[in-house]
Amino acid sequence: MTQQILLQLSEEQIDDLLYFARASETDNFFETLAEIKTSTTSTDVAILLATRDGYSGNNALHMTAGNGHLGLSSCFTLNHHSKPQLTWFSELTKKILSTLPAPTTPDALPHALLSHRNSAGNTPLHWAALNGHLEVVKILVMAANADPTITNSAGHDAVYEAELNDKKDVVDWLLGHCENLEEGVASNTAGEEEVDEKEELEKEKEKEKEKEKEKEKEKEGKGKGKGKDVLMVNN
Repeated sequence: MTQQILLQLSEEQIDDLLYFARASETDNFFETLAEIKTSTTSTDVAILLATRDGYSGNNALHMTAGNGHLGLSSCFTLNHHSKPQLTWFSELTKKILSTLPAPTTPDALPHALLSHRNSAGNTPLHWAALNGHLEVVKILVMAANADPTITNSAGHDAVYEAELNDKKDVVDWLLGHCENLEEGVASNTAGEEEVDEKEELEKEKEKEKEKEKEKEKEKEGKGKGKGKDVLMVNN
């Protein structure tokens, strides 16, 4: 089997795509994707596969999945429409998934973009599950065959991460809709690794916040995203 060679993107291109995915700026995300596609004569899929943060290993789906939901009682879309933010993040997730080849059968392997593990070993499904974003979990599993049995560096699968974070609706749905999944999986040595993973996630959060502040300043100069408030979402 020939090993796939990832397209080389600039740090600015990667940062732009990840920033727009995190902030749910759908128009800017796909406008930037189209610009990169033209300049590199590459495909949407190749660009998405190459869009990975050099430090955290996160891709665009990590960003949309990990930020798929804010407090529905008070947080709405950036332009103050009546729909809660969950709708926007779910929509961007679906649009990104629509650029990938659709699974041919219900048991087909998921695309590499969904199976990609970041520096802590988490897939986009891990992030959606541990943050309790049930609608995004459903989209990833039902529409794209995301694998709930993949474990992260702490030996946890998506169900176990949801259990640790008291996301009972996610746990119940995954156990009820995924075959051969009876309980969350954690390794016997998960105790120390879990602490390390939490520390790593905290570092990732801080780095992403710093990047968001830098990007906001840059956008003021460029005019992209001008006039919008940028969401600061912890994941």
